[in-house]
Amino acid sequence: MDLKGIMDGITLDIKETTKILFETMIMLDLNYGDASLIDETQIKTDVIGMVSFTGQYHGVVGIFCSKKFALKVASSMLMMELEEFNNDVKDAVGEVSNMIAGNIKTKMSEKYGEMHLSIPIVIAGEGLSITAVGNVPTVSDTALSCFSKDPWLMTYFSAEKEKFGVGLLLKESK
Repeated sequence: MDLKGIMDGITLDIKETTKILFETMIMLDLNYGDASLIDETQIKTDVIGMVSFTGQYHGVVGIFCSKKFALKVASSMLMMELEEFNNDVKDAVGEVSNMIAGNIKTKMSEKYGEMHLSIPIVIAGEGLSITAVGNVPTVSDTALSCFSKDPWLMTYFSAEKEKFGVGLLLKESK
C-alpha cells in the first residue's frame, strides 16, 4: 500500500484517539478541523512533544501547541492550576504525546506489523529549531521551529479558543 493511502486511513484514528484522550483524561472537549499533508519544511510552535516509532514503517508522532495550551492541559491533568511552564508541564505534554502515539501504534500494528515506540521527547522555548537531515536550520525569534524534508500529516484541533496540531511523519522502512 502506498504511504498516501496509509496516511488517509490513519487520519480518522488520530482524530478519534486524540478526541477520546482529551475528553476522558484532560476533560476538554475538542473540535477538529481538516487533516492534510503539510509540504512546508517548517512548523512553528512553542511546544513540541514527540514520540518516534520503528517497524515496517517508521516515523514520528508529534503534538504542536502553545505554552498557554500546554499549561491548560497540564493543569487539567494534575487537577491544580499551574501558572508557569515547568517540568510538570513538560511531563504532561510528554504523556499526552505518548498516549496518542501508543494508540496510533496499536492501530497501525494491527495492519502493518509490530512497531516499537521511543520515550517521549518534549522541547519548549523560543528561538530554537529542530532540523531533519538535509535541511538548513534558521533560528526563529518568536517560536520553536521543527524542520523536516518530508511532509507531515497534520490534524488540527481546538479547545477553549486554543488551537493545536497532531502531526505524523511516516516512511516505509527498507
